[in-house]
Order: sequence, then structure tokens, then C-alpha cells
Amino acid sequence: MNFEAIIGLEIHVQMKTKSKMFSASPNSFSRLPNSEVTPFDMAFPGTMPRVNKQAVINAIRVANALHMSIDHTLYFDRKNYFYSDLPKGFQITQQRRPIGSNGYLDILDKEGKTKRIRIERIHMEEDTCKQLHLSDCTLLDYNRAGTPLVEIVSMPDLRSGTEAMHYVEAIRNIVVYSLTSDGKMEEGSLRCDVNVSLRPFGEEKFGTKVEIKNLNSIKNIEQALDYEIARQSACLLTGVPVQQETRRFDEASGKTVLMRVKTDAVDYKYFCEPNIAPIALSDEFVQNAIDTCPELYDRKKERYLKSGLSETDASIVLSDLAMSSYFEEACKGAKSPKTVANFLIVEVNSYLNKEGKKISEFPLTPAQLSDVCNLQDEGYTHKQAMQIFAYLLDRGGDAESARKALKIEKQSTDSGAVLAFVNQVLDANPQSILDFKAGKDRAIGFLVGQVMKLSKGKVNPAAVSKTLQEEIKKR
Repeated sequence: MNFEAIIGLEIHVQMKTKSKMFSASPNSFSRLPNSEVTPFDMAFPGTMPRVNKQAVINAIRVANALHMSIDHTLYFDRKNYFYSDLPKGFQITQQRRPIGSNGYLDILDKEGKTKRIRIERIHMEEDTCKQLHLSDCTLLDYNRAGTPLVEIVSMPDLRSGTEAMHYVEAIRNIVVYSLTSDGKMEEGSLRCDVNVSLRPFGEEKFGTKVEIKNLNSIKNIEQALDYEIARQSACLLTGVPVQQETRRFDEASGKTVLMRVKTDAVDYKYFCEPNIAPIALSDEFVQNAIDTCPELYDRKKERYLKSGLSETDASIVLSDLAMSSYFEEACKGAKSPKTVANFLIVEVNSYLNKEGKKISEFPLTPAQLSDVCNLQDEGYTHKQAMQIFAYLLDRGGDAESARKALKIEKQSTDSGAVLAFVNQVLDANPQSILDFKAGKDRAIGFLVGQVMKLSKGKVNPAAVSKTLQEEIKKR
């Protein structure tokens, strides 16, 4: 019997705002524990929440990018439960009326075809504090308490680990390029919970749902789902009922591991947040939030493709927001965006990997790189451009001064000059002509080298190779 996987995702995104969701405390990562905390974050009596305006703007932008209906009135609720990471004993969230509802996102399925994933809701809420479990105690860091979150809840439309991976990648691209979040899963800025069940193909009724908590990388999402689908399938084929439970993914073994068995759904006793009255959002406010949203990933990619980049090159440049920004600055003074992209992807990335640096730490400005690329587009060889590039990395300055210091001259592509050198070399090397005609392709490399030596490097090697092959055919 074959089974169909039914998968839904809940994605929690930490928003990149200056302050927290309901307090003026700074919203920052990697600060000293408990150093960015206000009395409200600690639930001191008498402290009152104030809604973060930028968090609302961010949520509107993400909702719009996901083609959602946006509620023009903000309502907040209390989600009541007791746990050590929740100082107030409740979490402020949006249960009854989320800011966005009934949206969708188009992704690629495992066959590479476009598939539409429905999105149920997006709502704002505050994060809990961070817990560090030791052998004899649990340490609490309240720096994270109150961090603005948006939770994005999909409908159960995903059918494989690959689809889930593509979905999360697309969500991450939206929140990163809208400047809502840095999307760093390894730092907890984007966390994912997965719900998965199996049913026989053709059946409408869902199977027993299993939740996998806190998946912290896109790769882990795919691996966890692939394993869990195989595990549940094996259970059903052997007559073992699937239990409703919460599991976690163990990276070392590549397996999901039981955390706890679920029974009835938890009743959080939701009720409206009495300290935040409903907030009306004007049409102008909502539209301005949408209109001022930075250019999103998909639109940038479309523009890059039109400028001459390949699908692969555009994806590599866009894989890092900082690299995309650097690329666009360099292109402002460049003759060819494709040349800039090639230098970024190969030469710049090679330097960054070797030095263990980020693009923000790259010593050349976008204008300097642009000038190097322009020299190549003006007829200097890539090898010559690389010499200038290396000189600038070592000594700084501008590309033209580096070219003069290195005494680099543009290689001639003049057909008459190239032909004269080629004929001299062919006349002096009849055996190489015979070797090439006999199928020894290395002979052409030798002949190119002889022409470059004779011309003292003043002719273009590509033009030399082409002319050599044309002249050999005539002999």
C-alpha cells in the first residue's frame, strides 16, 4: 500500500526591530544575558504594553508578499499557560483576528513544477525567554523575552520533505529581503515546527498527526520529514498504530526522537488582552507599509535574469542579502552585470572563503570591483584583470593606476597583426601542424604559447587560437 504525506508548517520569525514587541527594551542578539530587559519584560506589576509600530509594518509587508487579506484593525489576545520561560504566565498574541489570513505561496514541487501552498494565517506575538538547561538547574535569559515574532501557519498542502524545504526557503527569502528578519536559523531568528501524518492515496481522512519541534535548518527540515514519513509508513505497513506525539530531530543519527506523547489538545483559555485596545489601521498606513517595502527576492531575481545573469548565477548572488547589495552597487558603474557577477561568485567568494570573512569585510569597494570588471569588458584578458584585482587587494588604489603600475597593456585582436605572428609560428613548427591534424589537441596549446612568446604577450590568446585553427586547415 502506498501512502500520501500530509504536511503543514508553522514558522516563527523573529523580527528585526530596534525594540521589543511591547516594550522599549532593545531587541538585540548576542548581548550579555539579562542585560536588555525592562520591568515589563519581567512582568513587574503595573507595567503596561505598547505596540511596536515597526513590527506592525513588517507584518503587513510579509502578509502582502504572501497575498493575504490584511485586517485593518489590530486585536491582541492572551494565551495563558505556566512555564518557566514565560514570566507573565501568559503570552500576548493574536488568536481571534490575525493581521493576515487566507494567503498563498507558489513553490516548486519535487518534480520541479509550480505548486501553490495555501497559507491560513500570519499573526504577531512576543517571544519567550531563552532557557539553558544544566545538570542541576535551568538558567533563564530574559533578553529574548518580548522579541517581536510573526508566526506563519500553512495549510496541510505540502507532500514531501523537498516541498517543505522549498517552502521554507521561499518564506526565508521574503522575510530577509523585506528586511523583516535576518532569517538566521542557526541563531533562532527563524524556527520551524512541522506537523505530518500519512494516509492511503485516494482517502480524504487525515491520519494521526505527529509534530516535530524546533527544526533549525532547511536541510534538517527535509531530512526530518523524509525520516518521519518512512517511520510512519513502516508503522502502518506492519499494523502498528501511529501515536499522536511530539518529536525532535537528532542531527547525529538523522532520526526523529520522541519528546512526549500528546493526549487532548491544550486549552490555553484565550481571552482578549485588556491592556491593548483595538487599534485601527488606516488605509494610508497599510498602503504606505506596502509601498515602502524593499524590493523582494523574486522581483530582484527577475531583474537579474533580464540583465544577462544565468539562473544559477542570480541565485548565488541572491543567496546573501549583503552580496546582492554589493552587486547592485558595483553594477551602477559597470558595463556588464554578468562580468560583475562572475567576479563576485568566483574571485570574491574565493577570497572571502580563504580569509574567513563576510562580504561586508571585503576590502574593495563596489566601485573598485566595477572598474576591474570594466577593464576586462574593454578588451583586457581575464588573467590581466585578475592581476589588477590581486594588486588592489594587496595595495589598494584604483584599477587604472594598478594597470599602469603592473605595466599591463591591452592585447591586440587586430586580425592582421595576429595573422602575421601565427604564420611565423606555423612556418617554424610544421610537426605541430601534423600533430594537430592527427587529433592531438594539445598541439594547438603549444602553438598558442609560441605565438604569445613571439608577440611578447601583445596579442589576444583567444584570437590567436581561432586564427591558428583557421590557418592550419589551409595548409
